[in-house]
Amino acid sequence: MSIRLLVGVVSLIFIFTSCGGSKSSVDDIVVVYDDVKVEKSLLPVQIKYGKLLNIKPDSLQNVELYHFIDKWINTPYRLGGETSDGIDCSSFTQLLYTEVFDKYIERTAEKQFESRAIKRFRGKEFLQEGDFVFFQSKNEVKISHVGIFLKNNKFVHSTSYKGKVGSSGVKVSNINDPHWSKYFVAGGKRVDL
Repeated sequence: MSIRLLVGVVSLIFIFTSCGGSKSSVDDIVVVYDDVKVEKSLLPVQIKYGKLLNIKPDSLQNVELYHFIDKWINTPYRLGGETSDGIDCSSFTQLLYTEVFDKYIERTAEKQFESRAIKRFRGKEFLQEGDFVFFQSKNEVKISHVGIFLKNNKFVHSTSYKGKVGSSGVKVSNINDPHWSKYFVAGGKRVDL
């Protein structure tokens, strides 16, 4: 069921229940979305990314983060790019951190990794929503890629790697995918200095 159809169904239910045709209130409405009951108070972005991350939509509390991702998803990858015409990995994470968390972070993946404002750690099991994830290609000496961890082993990034989906750009990937797992170096938390 598409988000537009879902919104339409909820709107119709609201119209019929608010016209005196029924004694039930809008607060009683529970929507079924892809065989999952969802509270009507959830936003479409929570439902969309809850499904994408395979988690309960109400666990997505940082709605601003998911609105930001939704605005940039499928933007083409462009090395050195900083706009919606094309963006690279570190520009995407820098922009995300500035707009969503109101925190500055350096421009390149390597500088973000080396930043005093980032507390690095090795274990994927310690990753939390909003943490940086750093990668190093087999032919690189420096950190060559960065993304932002979401939930349920998923992270968002801008990448030239097409992978199984066959497209590059801003997308959500699984950190345990063999390609990403092989090149994972560390997670990182942004700390205030």
